Amino acid sequence: MNINTLRKKARAHALEVEDILAAAARRTPGLQAELQRLSAELEWSHTPFPPGGSHVVPLARWAEVAGAYAEDGIAGLARWMHAQPGDGTSADYVLALLQALKTPEANDALFALFSDALDNPGGHLGEAFGLADTINLKFSFKGALPPTPAQSNRARSFLMALYPLASEEPQRCTVVCAMRGVGDDTTAQFLSTITPFGGPYAGLEKSAQQAIRKRLRSTAAAGP
Repeated sequence: MNINTLRKKARAHALEVEDILAAAARRTPGLQAELQRLSAELEWSHTPFPPGGSHVVPLARWAEVAGAYAEDGIAGLARWMHAQPGDGTSADYVLALLQALKTPEANDALFALFSDALDNPGGHLGEAFGLADTINLKFSFKGALPPTPAQSNRARSFLMALYPLASEEPQRCTVVCAMRGVGDDTTAQFLSTITPFGGPYAGLEKSAQQAIRKRLRSTAAAGP
């Protein structure tokens, strides 16, 4: 989406977060300045819960994170994240943008920017489950840019530490789904020991095992 189209959609109140992230992923020249203008002109909210009790899409925050990346790449994204209040909410915006980026630099950034949650998921639970979801979305699907061996090892350790901290079945589901893209034989064996999923998630642990083993066979067949 070019800037003219983005501007028209914004003024028609038809702009979606996905539009902003797609423009950011292409690092469209002039995007940051245009998003700043639109945010001021259209009075976009910085919070999903502005005064008055309503719920809105915080397009101003999305504009900030997208503009930071479009202007200065990963370095700009890191500066934006570190400048935010320490309430943990900035993680959701950064993770969403990293999901839209299919580059080695974005993979590296995922592990660099969220090192605290990776090393200590229990101390960053809210962020950790968002990170697990991103690991799933970035590495578990066809066409994904695979992590390096070191990144896979780190992600596996993180997910294994996070799994017993999951208090709800959807959280367990997120962790198991993420294991598909980074798991090894030990992970597949672990999945054979967990309490089976029920309801809409029935069979998830078995399908995750199959996905891991299929990926490992494919990697082995491809050779070094």
